[in-house]
Amino acid sequence: MWMWHQKMRSALSALRAIKAHEGWDDLPRIWSSMERENQALKDKTQKEAHLFRSILESLNVGVVVLGSYRQILTFNPAAQNLLGSSSQMLLKGTVSGILNDPESLRMIDKAYSGEACSWTRERSGRILSFHAAPLAISQRGINSSARAQEGQPGSLLVIQDVTQQEALEQTRQKFISNAGHELKTPVTSIRVAAENLAEDGWVHPEGESYIKIILRNVDRMVLLLNDIAELSRIETGALSLEPTPIEVGPFLADIIENAHPLANYKNIAIELEIEPGLGQRSFICDPLRLNQLLENLLSNAIKFSPAKCPVILSAQLEGPWIVFSVRDNGPGISPKDSPRIFERFYRTQAARGVPGTGLGLAIVKHLARTMGGEVGFESEPEKETTFYFKLPWRAAP
Repeated sequence: MWMWHQKMRSALSALRAIKAHEGWDDLPRIWSSMERENQALKDKTQKEAHLFRSILESLNVGVVVLGSYRQILTFNPAAQNLLGSSSQMLLKGTVSGILNDPESLRMIDKAYSGEACSWTRERSGRILSFHAAPLAISQRGINSSARAQEGQPGSLLVIQDVTQQEALEQTRQKFISNAGHELKTPVTSIRVAAENLAEDGWVHPEGESYIKIILRNVDRMVLLLNDIAELSRIETGALSLEPTPIEVGPFLADIIENAHPLANYKNIAIELEIEPGLGQRSFICDPLRLNQLLENLLSNAIKFSPAKCPVILSAQLEGPWIVFSVRDNGPGISPKDSPRIFERFYRTQAARGVPGTGLGLAIVKHLARTMGGEVGFESEPEKETTFYFKLPWRAAP
């Protein structure tokens, strides 16, 4: 429509020019040319509108486009099926007619402020996943940038039925939790029996090496079971946080002190870098869980670093966050491994020769999110890797 108005304005300008130069004989030809252009433009607009509608109707996820006043501009059949054939939807009312719970409205407000967000809600016996993203809507159409120079702010709402996925996830979590609990008793019995055989002299000297193999693998199983139990507590929400004031500098110094035995064994120095003035400041956080996060990242860095190469632990403030990072000079992470590095039990080729359960980074990711933060990494293969996590900075009174 905007382009049609532009054409009309151009046509009027052309008519004025013709009149000024008394070129009336050319008027039929010019008018015919304008009609052809206008018809071609209408045909193109109709084709684009038809294509847009066809794409929306073919999607198996719900899509709702909201205007600047939270009004429903358009939606697809999947959205109507997931949300119900509400009259507000059919009449293109406001979003509050289809989503009126406080959390959903708050999330949509965040999208209008420029921040994409996701949440889940139970609705009519189904679990729906919602994703709201900022959108700019102008006379020229819909723009994916919420900060377009022209147009009014809008929002794109995407809805998906995740009932089956949630049920499978709960089944998986329950199985892991139960299996971990049930395996602890036989593992403990194996350890006790092996230790008794070794201590009571019932094993021939040539069999002592086998007892050591049994005990070493029992230790690995205990470590794995502990990690499984910890990850299960985090994922199921059974983990309780106990925030308390933490002074940044002394806390990180203790972390390094505790990591010294492993670092000394590999002849690796741990260096501390703290933003000036931050070391004397305190913030509210669970010290046990913060220690767990840093200990996991430090132990990984030490394991993969070559001898005599330092590992750097750092802390700095970035806006509302405190960011902790651990940098090493190990083998790095290849691009093909990057998307899966935080998956449970996933181990890169370089990590398969190093003792571990494959759950450490998964625990770091889920624990950081449980504490209201995020985790990430940057890596240059064969050069260095930096793992970092950020937590909300809540200054201690």
